[in-house]
Amino acid sequence: MKTHIFSALLVLMAGPAFAQGFEPIGEIRVTFQGEELVFETQAAEIDGETMSSATVGTLGGSPGLPRVNTLQITGVRAVDGRTAGTLFLTRSFDEHPQDGTASIIWQNDSVSYAPNLSTPPMWEMNPDQRINVTYEVDSYYFDGETGMIQARFSGEICRVDQPGYEADPTDCHEISGSFETQLHKDQD
Repeated sequence: MKTHIFSALLVLMAGPAFAQGFEPIGEIRVTFQGEELVFETQAAEIDGETMSSATVGTLGGSPGLPRVNTLQITGVRAVDGRTAGTLFLTRSFDEHPQDGTASIIWQNDSVSYAPNLSTPPMWEMNPDQRINVTYEVDSYYFDGETGMIQARFSGEICRVDQPGYEADPTDCHEISGSFETQLHKDQD
């Protein structure tokens, strides 16, 4: 998961000119507060490794901690060549993303949105919830290294005015959308 975060940060830092080798590999279409937004998922080959903003990895697997698959997708929205928002989607699942996971420990599916990573507000999960999004998977394939997913999602996100603070459960809004993207193995 640490590499996924690093990969996502690399995509975000690509900023104005996605010319640092990142190429679009998919798209996320979102409706939030009456606005239609489009985000790209991206990947690049760096030192022979694929750094991707759409990955499948695993967590757990030790005694007392069940193993679970994780789908992590970060989409970047650009306006006039500059990053104008970032969307984060996560899904934990046992065998197929449509079915989720039976493990209570790993039930943490989420969606969050940062219109601008350097200034608030951000939109995150209601602190009173463990899951704030549902997924409907239309198609999914992953061979252990690469794959593809097409899905729809809907959820609720709440306003966060200061980084590090919990979301305000009294200022929440519906978010919904769909995505289709290539997937890569999370580089443990």
